[in-house]
Amino acid sequence: ADSGGFAEFVFREAARELFQKDISGSVNLVVKQNEDMREVVLKDDKQRVLLKFVSAYGFRNIQNVIRKVVKASSEGVGQECGHFIEIMACPGGCVNGGGQALAPKLVPPPPGSAPDVVKAHADVTRDERRRRLDELEASLRSGGGVAVVTPADHPLVLPIYREIQRLAAVHSDSSGQAELSSLIGGTAVRSFLGAQWRSLKVGADGKLVVGTSALRW
Repeated sequence: ADSGGFAEFVFREAARELFQKDISGSVNLVVKQNEDMREVVLKDDKQRVLLKFVSAYGFRNIQNVIRKVVKASSEGVGQECGHFIEIMACPGGCVNGGGQALAPKLVPPPPGSAPDVVKAHADVTRDERRRRLDELEASLRSGGGVAVVTPADHPLVLPIYREIQRLAAVHSDSSGQAELSSLIGGTAVRSFLGAQWRSLKVGADGKLVVGTSALRW
C-alpha cells in the first residue's frame, strides 16, 4: 500500500469536524526539506493556517522531527511543527518497505574511483529510486482498477467491525445490523483492538516506572 493514507484520513475528518470543510479527492502532501518530508496545510479565507499535517519517512527525518517537536514544546510553540505527525521507518515510505519487491541494484563504481564518479553514481541511484517510487505511488493512487473511497464507504469495513463486535461479545447487537457509527470507538472495538501496556522497570521506591524505554505490549 501507499504511504500517508492514515494522515490523509485524519486530515479530511479533522477539516470536516473542526472547520466544516469537505475535502474531496486525494490529499496532496507537498515535499518540503527533502523527498521524505511532506506536509499538507489547511488554510482559511485569510490564509491563516488551520491545520498542518506532516509525514516523515526514514529514521533521519523522524529524528529531526522529534528534535523540532521537543524544542518547540519547550518554547511553547509546539503546534508550529504540525498538529499531526505521521512517521514511517522506511525511507520513501511503505512503497520502499521490506515487503516490496526490490529494485535491481546499479553496478557501483570500482574501488578507488574518482570522487566525481562516486558522486555521479550516488545521484543516479537516488534519481532512479525516486523515479521507481513515483511510478509505484502513481499506480496505487490512479492505476487501472483503483477506486478512491473513504474508509467508511469501503464495502468491507462495516462487516469487519460487526465481526469484531461479535468476537468481543461486548454489548453485542443481536441482529448483527449495528451501524458503523455506533461501532467505531465502541467498547467492543476498543477491547478487541486495544493494547494494554505494562512497565518492565521498577523504580527505587518499588513502583513500576512508566516510560517509553520500559514499556512492552
